[in-house]
Amino acid sequence: MYDIRLAGQDDLGAVLALLVRLQADTAHHIGYLGETLGELTEELTEFEPDWPSCTVVATDDSGRVCGVLSVEVDHELRRAFLHGPFVDVPVNHPAGSRIWDQTSDALYAHAQPLLEGIADREVYGHTLHRRLAAFAERHGFTAGRASSIHVLDGDGLRGLLLREASCPRTGPAREMRVLPTEAAVHEAVAVLHERCFPKTYLSGRQLVDGSRDHTVVVAMDGGKVLGYAAGKAEPGEYYVDFVAVEPDVRGKGVGAALITELVWKLAERFGARPQAAAAILAGNTSSHRMFDRLGFRRTLELVAYRSKAA
Repeated sequence: MYDIRLAGQDDLGAVLALLVRLQADTAHHIGYLGETLGELTEELTEFEPDWPSCTVVATDDSGRVCGVLSVEVDHELRRAFLHGPFVDVPVNHPAGSRIWDQTSDALYAHAQPLLEGIADREVYGHTLHRRLAAFAERHGFTAGRASSIHVLDGDGLRGLLLREASCPRTGPAREMRVLPTEAAVHEAVAVLHERCFPKTYLSGRQLVDGSRDHTVVVAMDGGKVLGYAAGKAEPGEYYVDFVAVEPDVRGKGVGAALITELVWKLAERFGARPQAAAAILAGNTSSHRMFDRLGFRRTLELVAYRSKAA
């Protein structure tokens, strides 16, 4: 059994090396985290107040880091996200599953003080991460709908960035705008967000107040909000996080125009990235078709496990 303790600043290199290796493996993949060294470094350093204070590590007798679990708590939403657990099990070890289970349970137990008072907890991993599924079941988490990750790169991404993104003109004064400052527009976008993405990790208010650093593009018809798209520029990609369109204008090209404009704005603001990506819930056939038409391809499937207490 490994020793379990809070991480220290000196563990950063070992933690990143472990994550880069395990995150690239389907059987260990966690959906919140990137796969490159730059992406993982950004994820760790974004934790508040600092990454060691919310990270638990497992070490062997020599002090080598063999496991890690980070906890991200949104106190406003009273919700926690588990980044892990990751456990480095020797290949073909006869007791590999038992080692993984015991170490992951010990990491989670040691992290409980970080989760005090937060019943709504979530972990998000690859659908083929069987050990994570078993971990979730042991600790009272239930699986939600799976989501597929769609990626656009190469000539497809270049073509999207060169495309005319203007909104289809089926009404007066159609335009695409980065989130305006008007209170009425903020309110309309926040309400649409809450309606289309209930109980997601980001509230409508957080989306429009800029506290989470999303770039938000809004489709307008005069003073009316038709829809919005929101995302971020990560170290290795432009990430399309949310796309929502009012029901009466769906199927008219507004969503595709919003995605195109959002990726362009992210490129303009943050510079080149090798790909764009988005996660789409299973069963959302209209979104799947929209991203397919834009040239995105499905690369992997993830599932969120959420605590029953939520």
